[in-house]
Amino acid sequence: MKTSLNKNICISLSLGSTHTSLIAASYENKPPLAQQDDHFQNDKDSSRIQILGAARINNNGSIKKGVVSSIDAVTASILETIDEVERQSGVEIDSIRACIAGTAAQFDNHVETCSIKGEEIRASDLERVSTAVRNQKPPMGYDFIHMIPSSYSVDGKHGIQNPIGMQGTSLSIMHHRVFYPQADLHNIVRACNNAGIRVQSFAFEPLAAAEGVLTKDEKEFGCISLSIGAHLTHAAVYLGNIPVYSKEYPIGSHHITKDLSIGLRTTQAEAERVKKELGKAIEFSTKDANEKIEICSIDGNTSRYVTRKEINQIIEPRVREILNTIYTDLRRSKLITKTSKGIVLSGGGALLSGMALATEEIFSLHARVGMPINITGATEGLKSPIWASSVGTLSTLFATIHGENSAFQTEESKRIGSFATKIWHKLKEPFASR
Repeated sequence: MKTSLNKNICISLSLGSTHTSLIAASYENKPPLAQQDDHFQNDKDSSRIQILGAARINNNGSIKKGVVSSIDAVTASILETIDEVERQSGVEIDSIRACIAGTAAQFDNHVETCSIKGEEIRASDLERVSTAVRNQKPPMGYDFIHMIPSSYSVDGKHGIQNPIGMQGTSLSIMHHRVFYPQADLHNIVRACNNAGIRVQSFAFEPLAAAEGVLTKDEKEFGCISLSIGAHLTHAAVYLGNIPVYSKEYPIGSHHITKDLSIGLRTTQAEAERVKKELGKAIEFSTKDANEKIEICSIDGNTSRYVTRKEINQIIEPRVREILNTIYTDLRRSKLITKTSKGIVLSGGGALLSGMALATEEIFSLHARVGMPINITGATEGLKSPIWASSVGTLSTLFATIHGENSAFQTEESKRIGSFATKIWHKLKEPFASR
């Protein structure tokens, strides 16, 4: 049996608000780190992903908006997915990349600058600026999970891939940094360790969803990724092939279900069915507005009738609230006008009929529903927007804290690994029974 420690095999674990998902995959070409000759290359097309097995199970709400509410319940859901994926793939799973979310996470775009000693830029100057990056400290109580570099700038001239030998007085590099609460990381790592697996690295869900569905052109020329989950909506913006914005919003498709349950005076299960089968994000036709639909009453024993118009009058305001909240933030950040490739939707909320049309109306940008790209093999069921984050976590961007940029994979790259390893050593004996 193969092991997940094999350098050509990657395991992604996605811990959502309602489901735990696991994918085992291998890279068809070279392993993710060995194949990167260009330090700043972020081209997912260069390595297609062979899916070996996948599983998605209900975790009974053991994670709420990114915060673990029961370590034992999370561990149980992880063990269940591991058993299923090991059976499908023949891979013994002992290490994973964890896709995590949470509104407490923060991001910034940090620019580090150093002066040039001498007439030309030397390798020692690159080392000085990278050392300055490594010495940055996160806010109190947080740890960095991502420090993704852009290209260099020399004397304010941007987009320079290799500045060695160039003349200049200052050298700069920008990093998109994401920092996550230490306590929440600890709980996630402990749940994984209790299941007998190690955490190699993390993937912040807004970035993971984007990596799962955005094309090379979309990332290069500017695109917004919106992944609408059950309790959270994950937003990311890519410009020039790197992320410049990644944020969680505490509102999602479950809020639509809750509104329907209250407004139609029915059960949550029935409200979920109505949303999926009959709901529309935006009313684009009045043809069937007065059609009567039979639904269960709140007691679950009797039924009553409502019209399609009544259903959509409940759904549409909540959809507009979700989209307007994000639109207001991005407009304030002056990013919307820079995203020429529009918006790509993913997550379960993207399956709501008319969601792309509603998004286009709010943002005045082209929108499409994204499916996971560049995957082959056992892909049955994975060609759905609900798998975007899980597939995206397999991206080489999440191989280390600094993504694919091997120039920065020194001591700083080991920070998250060291954090996870400390907990691992405390718990590795005995392993959880599997």
